[in-house]
Parts: sequence; structure tokens; C-alpha cells
Amino acid sequence: MAKETMKLDNNLTLIYKNIPGVKVVSVQTWMKTGSVNETEKESGISHFLEHMVFKGTAKYAPSEIDEIVESKGGVMNAATSKDYTFYYINIPSYNAETAFDTISEMVFRAKFIPEEIEKEKPVVVQEIKRSYDSPTSKMWEEFSRQMFKGTPYAREIIGTEETVNSFDHDMLMDYYKRYYHPDNMTLVVVGDISYDDVKRLAKKYFSDKRDVAAGKRYDTKGLTKLDAPVEKIVNRDINQEYGIFSYPAKGLLDVDLYSLEVLAEILSGGEFSVLNQKFRYDKDVTNSINAGYYGLRYNGTFLFTYNAPLGRGDLIRNEILNIVKNMSEYLTPENIEKAKNRLKSQSVFQREKTSSEANDIGYSYTVGVPGYYDNFIENINKVDKISIENTIGKIFSSDYVWMRTMPDMKSE
Repeated sequence: MAKETMKLDNNLTLIYKNIPGVKVVSVQTWMKTGSVNETEKESGISHFLEHMVFKGTAKYAPSEIDEIVESKGGVMNAATSKDYTFYYINIPSYNAETAFDTISEMVFRAKFIPEEIEKEKPVVVQEIKRSYDSPTSKMWEEFSRQMFKGTPYAREIIGTEETVNSFDHDMLMDYYKRYYHPDNMTLVVVGDISYDDVKRLAKKYFSDKRDVAAGKRYDTKGLTKLDAPVEKIVNRDINQEYGIFSYPAKGLLDVDLYSLEVLAEILSGGEFSVLNQKFRYDKDVTNSINAGYYGLRYNGTFLFTYNAPLGRGDLIRNEILNIVKNMSEYLTPENIEKAKNRLKSQSVFQREKTSSEANDIGYSYTVGVPGYYDNFIENINKVDKISIENTIGKIFSSDYVWMRTMPDMKSE
């Protein structure tokens, strides 16, 4: 069945797709806000608020929502990114109302109980500390600072210990009222449920209005300009090298996403991709290597990521630069067609699952590229060598950022 879209009276967007016979439904609410809308003092508040809406609402006591959803056979979770936050419940269709009820409580009627805020602070602070257990966490943090400098995209989603410990009821409620606004919400419902039931439940549970106007979304288009290559090393207690070799790119709203998808698939999709052939089979330079576009709503980057034995860094950099310089020779009709077929196949298989289908809809509509869901296969079909070359010509003409994580030594 075709996707249906409607606006509720409060301006909330409802998107519905029926998948008959699966006996489950995925109910998701996508918020058009994430860390990009935060001030320096609020850094991490989107993520912290995501934790706190589970900790008490007008109708439910702390932890009660988790217990109710689990008792009805549902699975629920949430995630925060730089551009969006979303909540989902996957549940048997006959208990769908539970999902509408509980998610609406969280996004409209959270209480932010002071005692619960204080209980949650050490949990999130510990999450911040745990993130540094990863050997590449500091490298990625520094990478964001360099690639997205001058924009709120440069900050970490999770915030800092200092900012998290400063959050209180008033700060959370102020942000919540401004950004958890019907204008910023997309309710996505996919699964074995009728459209009439979805409209009835949506109107019953998601018709709340906010007295305050929706908060302003970050909307500054930019492209990082590099006067020279940026090369930095982060030292950790490891015995191999991890790296990010990247180029500035425009954001999701301003790039040819489909040409970049096909390019990434040619470079690193599958066992016999260009990068695997060059770096693993022909020369045995890396343990693993991948490439792809990382897009944010108003900024982006095309990056190569790898890990390799020590002493291979300069060889890897030079080989990537050589591939970039001679990219056209890899854009053969055969490589392009194979990549397009793999991407179309992946899309078809992905959409067999209700939760994946809902994720694709929610993401595409929330970041502002609905065609990425609605017309993915048609747009992939249009990609050719010329479109890829036009797109990468604007990206690979720039200087690069090369970040590495290496053992505690000055250099290789």
C-alpha cells in the first residue's frame, strides 16, 4: 500500500504505511532537533532530555513506561543525533494503542522531576567516560572539531561532564517546550494496522498544542574551507593505527546523495570493492578500509576510514590521494551498474522490516530529504559517470583532514 501523509490540527505530521500480515507495528516519533540546536551551555541537553522523558510524565511514574511497554510485548528505545532525536516502540499490532499512549506522554507531558534529574546525571557522566574506552573516540572528537569548526556540529552530542552536571528542571523544560513542539514532530506508523485506526489513535494521543512557538532550527549552510591539509595524531595505548582521511562536503540538502551512494558502493561495497582490492589484496596495506559520505543537514564530509599495522600511514595517505586523483578510471559502466544493483537490492531487503521502513521514512522526512525514501530506486537509476564526476569534482578539489590514532609515540 502507498504511504499516506497528513497534518493534525496542531501541525504535527503523520506518515503511515501499511504492511499487511506481519502482525506487528512500529510507532516512531521523530523530533526535528538534536545537538545542533544547542548553545554552548546546553551542550548535551538533547541527549540528556532523551533519557529524562522516560523518568516520569503527567500520567506515568518513573520507569513505569518501560514496564508497561514490556508487559505488552513491546520493545522501545530512543536515539539522539546532531540533527534529530527519535523514539520508537515495536509492538504487536493488537497492542498498538500502548505505543501511541506512552510515546505521546514522553514527547508532550514529561515532568523532569528534580530528584530524577540528579539520579540521571551520574549515569550520563559515566556514559561520557565510557565513550573514551574506545581507542578511536578522541580521534573522532578531534575530527568533528576540525571538519565542522565554527559550527555547532563540531560539538559532541553527549555534551561534557560540566554541562551535564549543570542541567536542572528549568533548563530542560525550556528546551523541551521550544523544540518538542508539534511543528517539529513527525509521527511515523508502519505495520499491520489500518489507516483509520492510526488516524483515530493519532488524534486521540498526539493532538496536544504548545503555547510557545517552536524553537528555531539551525539553518546555516556552510562548507569547511581548508587553507592547507590538516594532519593530526591522537596517541593511545594501542598497537595498530586507526585513521580518518576526509574531505569537506556540503550538507544533505545540497549534495547529490545518490551519486555519492553509488561512489561509496564502488569504493567499499562488497569483498571485491576498489579499496579492498587496492589496500588488502594487491598490497596488503590495511586490515580494513571503507569510504562514504557522512551527511548532516547543513554540512558533510566524504571520508575514508581504516585500521592498519604500524608504519603504513604515509603509504595509505598516498594511495588514497592517488585513487582520488584517478577516480574516473574506477567509474566504469560495469562498476557503476553493479553498485546501483547492490544498492537497490539492499533497499528492497531493508524495507521488508516494519522498523527499518519506519526508520527510513522518519530519517528522510526529518532531515529534509523525503526523496531519499520516496524515490530512492528511481534516483539511483539516474546516476551515471557524469553525475558522479560532477559531484566529486566539488569535493575532492579541496584539501583534506587526516586524523590518526597511534601508539604513544611522536609519529611513525
